[in-house]
Amino acid sequence: MILEKRVYTIFDLIKLSFKVAPTLAVVILVSRLMVALSGPALIVVTAHFINTSLAVVNEAVSPEQMVLPIVVLGLLSFLRQVVNVSNKYIKSKFLIQTRLSYRVELVEKRGKLAYRYIEDPDTYDLIKRITDSADTQIIDQYQNVLSLIDITIQVAGILIILLVNVWLVAPIIVLFSAPAFYFGAKAGKTVYEAERDVSKVERKAVYLAEVSSGRDAVLERTLFGYGDKVTRELWNRFEYVRVHKQAARKKTDTQLAISGMLTVVTAGSVMLVLLQPVATQLISVGLFISLTTASISLSNTLGGWLPNVLSKFTKDVEFLKELSQFAQLEEVEDALLSPHSTDFIFEKLVFKQVSFTYPGTEKKILDNVSFEIKPGKHYALVGENGAGKTTVIKLLTGQYLNYKGDILLNGKELKEYSSSDLKSVFSIAYQDFAKYQLSIRENIEIGDLESTTDDRLFKAISDFKLTDLINKLPKGVETSLGKITEDGVDLSGGQWQRIALARTIMNPAPIKILDEPTAALDPMSESRLYEQFEQIMEHTTSLFISHRLGSIKLADEILVFDKGTIIEQGRHTSLMAQKGKYALMYQSQLEWYKKDESEVKADA
Repeated sequence: MILEKRVYTIFDLIKLSFKVAPTLAVVILVSRLMVALSGPALIVVTAHFINTSLAVVNEAVSPEQMVLPIVVLGLLSFLRQVVNVSNKYIKSKFLIQTRLSYRVELVEKRGKLAYRYIEDPDTYDLIKRITDSADTQIIDQYQNVLSLIDITIQVAGILIILLVNVWLVAPIIVLFSAPAFYFGAKAGKTVYEAERDVSKVERKAVYLAEVSSGRDAVLERTLFGYGDKVTRELWNRFEYVRVHKQAARKKTDTQLAISGMLTVVTAGSVMLVLLQPVATQLISVGLFISLTTASISLSNTLGGWLPNVLSKFTKDVEFLKELSQFAQLEEVEDALLSPHSTDFIFEKLVFKQVSFTYPGTEKKILDNVSFEIKPGKHYALVGENGAGKTTVIKLLTGQYLNYKGDILLNGKELKEYSSSDLKSVFSIAYQDFAKYQLSIRENIEIGDLESTTDDRLFKAISDFKLTDLINKLPKGVETSLGKITEDGVDLSGGQWQRIALARTIMNPAPIKILDEPTAALDPMSESRLYEQFEQIMEHTTSLFISHRLGSIKLADEILVFDKGTIIEQGRHTSLMAQKGKYALMYQSQLEWYKKDESEVKADA
């Protein structure tokens, strides 16, 4: 288990890598340490090489003395080159391992999250920030930490050499290096905060980019000519992001410039201080040249590489704070499990004075709602948009459990059922049903992956009048839908809806729910499809949700919702006789059906 419910600290920048790919993490660590230690070694070897060269020139030693320093210098250079090349290969292997383990856990965690997080914009942005960069985040964090270790070893190596030879120079490096670390870290925090603040705007900009150029909206984009307006809005959002990031960048550039100036002063000071020891022969010429060269290199490192690494390191620390928040988000038990049972026997469902308010709001969406659902009956929830109909479904399926009152399923409080238990009870066709870019067979069989047979599949296809369509396709039920594959086929809205309904009845759950999945159809087409569904689901418990009343006249019980309460209840005929809200709504919609009926007759 890589992802844990706890607060992540800076030590996790290393520990996570060892959890994802322990062997590769060790290889990277050893190779990077070898390169880091080779830096101070190069100073000593280079000094020895220069001193030996001068001695050979002065005929103080034989030329054979040059062999060893040349060989060592060559080996150190070769080692650094090999490590740099191999690290690219190791990183690619590391990324593959990340996708196989860490990313899978993040996806599973996301799938287990309580539904309220998906509907909360701030939490959803947090989820996106954590999961979108999962592939590269861990290895980049690890490499950044190792880069800091690398720099630390280089600085420490030079300090040790100086302390041994010219101790006065060491405090100078420490004095000027500390601000470089400070400003580099401050710059990283500034950049991360800026990126976090504009993440919402960036997400909307990405969506607008898809609207302005994507395939799904191409017809309406052409018809209504809104392309220019969307492009301007897209430009405004990208400009907002650019301005805010640029402001953060200016701030960080100032901080990094100060850091760079200090490191240049450091290198200059080191060289000046070393002039007197080399003049008095306290240190050799070779060590002087080697140390001054190393100081210049260190200046470049502290002025350029260090602030960049520290900036990334600080961003990584800020990321860990959000990873801690993400890891501790509440999960739904058994959310990813298949239905607990395929033979759940439904006896009765009772709503008893149920009230509900969405988290973070004060308005009651449901207010003391009570009703009862019995097996084998057809029920309909009707009312205007926002009356609370879909919220009932969210409560029934356990998406929200913070309701007041009682929801009793077979006499047992709904909150006592696990998520996998509830999957055994309800099969739902939503208004925004999924259009899977898979084969027709797979689109329908998703409804019951455990016990689907060809007989059940083709019966569902026949029940929803899809046989003729499928027979005309070159690959029949194996035909791919959508445009991911070259031979993919697009369906009409009505055909997609029939696929979704077929998927719903494939599921063995005893209660079938239709949450306005046919809202895109004209009233008469919707009414016919609902009547067809009622016939197919005869003697099966079903629950229809609609604001179109002509579709649900045959329901055994109609519940009329208004502002979160049930104001009327009964069959169509009795509700019409009451001449209340239902009757007024039905009369106002009656013209739709008369018009559609006359058009059908005219076409005939």
